[in-house]
Amino acid sequence: MYDFRNMLIFIKVVETGSMTKAAEQLMMTSPAVTQAIKKLEQQLAIKLFHRTTRKLSLTEAGEVFYQHIAHLQQQADNAINAIDALRHKPMGQLNIACVTGFVDSLLMQTFKKILAQYPAMNLNLYFEDKLIDLVEQRIDIALRVGKNSLQNNMIAKHLFDIEMVICASPDYLAQQALPNNLDELAALDWINFRHQSQMSIHFQRGQQQTTITPNYRVQCNSVYNSRSLTLNGFGVSMQPKLDVQAHLQQGNLIQLCAEWKLPLYPLYLVRLQRIQSEKMRIICELIEQYFAQLKTA
Repeated sequence: MYDFRNMLIFIKVVETGSMTKAAEQLMMTSPAVTQAIKKLEQQLAIKLFHRTTRKLSLTEAGEVFYQHIAHLQQQADNAINAIDALRHKPMGQLNIACVTGFVDSLLMQTFKKILAQYPAMNLNLYFEDKLIDLVEQRIDIALRVGKNSLQNNMIAKHLFDIEMVICASPDYLAQQALPNNLDELAALDWINFRHQSQMSIHFQRGQQQTTITPNYRVQCNSVYNSRSLTLNGFGVSMQPKLDVQAHLQQGNLIQLCAEWKLPLYPLYLVRLQRIQSEKMRIICELIEQYFAQLKTA
C-alpha cells in the first residue's frame, strides 16, 4: 500500500524545488521530508530525484510520476473544502419526516423558506400517516404530534401547540339537529382518524371538565382523509383549527360546541443525533425560530 501522505510531500517538493522549502510549508523538519521521499522511492523501486549539493531535479521517472499525481493535492484540497462547507453552510440533502394533516400550511411555509434561504439544500420529505422508523429510513429530522409519538432515544424540542376544533359540513348538519350539549354531540356520526374505536375525547369550559365517547361510524388512518370525509358530509370530526380555518370562514364547515375547548396537541421537532452537522443545526434553528414567531404573533 502506497502512502498517500508521502505522495503529497513529493508534490510539494516538486512545486517548491527544495526539500527545505517543502518542509517549511508543510511544517515538517527537513529530515522528515527527506525520509518520506526515500520511502516513496523504495516503494516504487526507482529514483524520483537527481540530488546534488546545489540542485534538486526530477528524473525521467519522477517527471512521469508527477504528471500522473499532480492533481492529488488539488483533489485533496477540494475534498477538505467540501467537508468544511458542509460543516459551515447548509448544503446537500436533508431527510425530513412529517405526519400529514397537521398544520400543513405552516410546514409548507417553513420548507419553502429553507429552500429559498439555502439554494444548495435539497429536501427529501416523507409525508406519512403513520410513524416511520427514523433509523431505517435515515431520517435527519422529524416533525411529530403528541407526546405518545416520542421515544426514549429521541431528542425532542417543543415547537407549537395545535388547537383542535369539532366540525361538520352544512350538508351533514342539514340532516341532523345542531347539538345543544356534549351528549348530543357524542351521538352524532363521528369520523375517527386514530385507528382506535371508542376513544374518549376530553373537553373543558372554564373550570368545568368532561369526557365523551363519540359514536364512531367511520374509521380512517389519515387526518387529511378524515377532513375530506367531513367536508363530504360523512359526519363529525376533530380537526386542527389552522388547517380548517379557511373552510370555517367560507362556510364549508361549521364548528360545533365552540364554547368547549379541546386539549392542545403539541408539535415536536425530533432528531436522533446529539451531535449535529452544521446543516442540521441551522435548519433546526430556522424551524424553531419560525414557530417561535407564531407563538408571539
